[in-house]
Amino acid sequence: MMNRQTILLALLLLAGCASPPSPVAVKDVKADESSLEAQAVRPLPAGGTDLLGADTFAAFPVYSSGTVTTEAITVTGKPFTQARRITSSGPFEQTYSEQISASTTAPISRNDVLLIQFWARSVGGPAQTEFVFESNDTYAKSVTVGVQLSPQWKLYSVPFKAQLDYPAGQGGARFRLGYDKQSFELGGVVLKNYGTAVPISSLPTAGFTYAGRSAGAPWRAAADARIEQLRKGDVTVRVQDALGNPVAGAAVKLKMQRHAFPFGSEVAVERLFENSADGQKYQAIIPTLFNRVVLGNALKWPVWEGQWKGSERADALRALDFFSAKGIPVRGHNLVWPCEDAYCLPEDVPGLFSNPAALKARIDTHFADILGATAGKIVEWDVINEPSANKRLSKVLGEDEMAAQLRLAKQLAPDARMVINDYGNLGEGNLDGEFKRILRRMQALNAPLEGIGLQGHFGYKLTPPDELNTRLDGFGELGLPLSITEFDINVTDEKLQADYLRDFMTVMFANKHVDSFTMWGFWQGQHWLPDAALYRTDWSIKPSGQAFKDLLFSRWWTNASGSSGADGRYQARGFYGDYKLSVTVNGVTTTQDISLTKGMGEVVVNLP
Repeated sequence: MMNRQTILLALLLLAGCASPPSPVAVKDVKADESSLEAQAVRPLPAGGTDLLGADTFAAFPVYSSGTVTTEAITVTGKPFTQARRITSSGPFEQTYSEQISASTTAPISRNDVLLIQFWARSVGGPAQTEFVFESNDTYAKSVTVGVQLSPQWKLYSVPFKAQLDYPAGQGGARFRLGYDKQSFELGGVVLKNYGTAVPISSLPTAGFTYAGRSAGAPWRAAADARIEQLRKGDVTVRVQDALGNPVAGAAVKLKMQRHAFPFGSEVAVERLFENSADGQKYQAIIPTLFNRVVLGNALKWPVWEGQWKGSERADALRALDFFSAKGIPVRGHNLVWPCEDAYCLPEDVPGLFSNPAALKARIDTHFADILGATAGKIVEWDVINEPSANKRLSKVLGEDEMAAQLRLAKQLAPDARMVINDYGNLGEGNLDGEFKRILRRMQALNAPLEGIGLQGHFGYKLTPPDELNTRLDGFGELGLPLSITEFDINVTDEKLQADYLRDFMTVMFANKHVDSFTMWGFWQGQHWLPDAALYRTDWSIKPSGQAFKDLLFSRWWTNASGSSGADGRYQARGFYGDYKLSVTVNGVTTTQDISLTKGMGEVVVNLP
């Protein structure tokens, strides 16, 4: 692994040849290649400040770290003539274990519109990389662009907004290199700042799609067939008079009210009760879109104890009561999150790492406190969050202590489902092997592990539907239900975003192992990744938001009507969920609420 000074020096030069690649899966339409070629020679929009210096090629050093080497190459037939070939051999703990970085040469203000553009291709086999723009001091990120490269040179272009102020020299443009046994080439890198006068929509996005995106992709019919089998059922309504005789010709209507399958979102307690027009809109729209929620920060350990953002547990408890009154179940996130950041553990906990007994007691006391206060108000808990990459507690207490934490949580909250939640498992990262190992270890210890939480934070690197389904099936082999817990798509290409949300949700809904779906926020004004929201700051709906609504309330929604037969029966098929059933005879309507469930019996309507 290169030390930090070497990395920064190496990346200081990186700007010249290659820039961060975005996640691109394989292409469906080969004609896309020609359109990218045409775009490559099109000049960039006028203006803009070059953030990497005039000679970007000079920013790429030739160096060797033992596990990563670079060499200069000559390129013909492209808008650039020089590039770098980067070969990695691994092994690496993280993708950022090796990276090349360049520091910006000019200041950047928050909300400035930036454009990263580069060419890249794989050499001799599959290859990938990830471009990150972040602070050199805090590593706070403005964009992360993962790319699965193809053997042909492709242009990748991504506009994004600066999420904070970066003084000159404080913005870090980095390419992740921590991938085993691969080789790829980078060239033609441009990183420009267009300020706030240029709309982000006017800047080109190029190079990103995924296999299976086309309307006629074969996976779609198979997914629809599975949805028909898994998520729908038959219902028979029998209409009879006061004497129990069948009534023929009755007008029967079934109007769906709510899905049985949980479709949820993260919600922010501080916004939920905000006394403003946006706060009122935020509160009002949640029950119209979602039938499950998760509180984003309010139940995290430091927040619960009032050590972060000034929140109090009273806020969380008020939110739990609010959603209980609405009939909306709540996921609990989370009991333990052993990451390095200050917001993961209370400020006193790291000081206990030298005293395992005291550390364990501190955790156990927290479990008793929060699970006692929230008893009966949480349907599912992320007991341990992101253990694959975060080992702070395991290094002190041993990995098997996670089994003890699951047991304690189940003892204190027996009605809640106990889950371990992690990221980087659906093709957007490389933690699936480690996560499965941890899950199997918990099962071997007979811990009350009752579900698997899979996050799904995507950028431009979009896992194709077929691969996504295979990955879900792989986790399903562990015999536990899968919860999609924190889904979002952080891209500025709104059409790509909408298409992938539609296709991801379709694959998920069609997979027998998945039993809930939760996205991590929905409104741009209250989202950790504003570009990933379904609604813009002014509450206008984005294409992704429309795609979400079309799936839930049109394509996967049942309203049925017909007449009872001679035997008084009317049969229909619909999505599992709650319905308003109405029967009209001679102008008189009788209504009742029913739930369509798997294997349900006949519904009898007794007319007055």
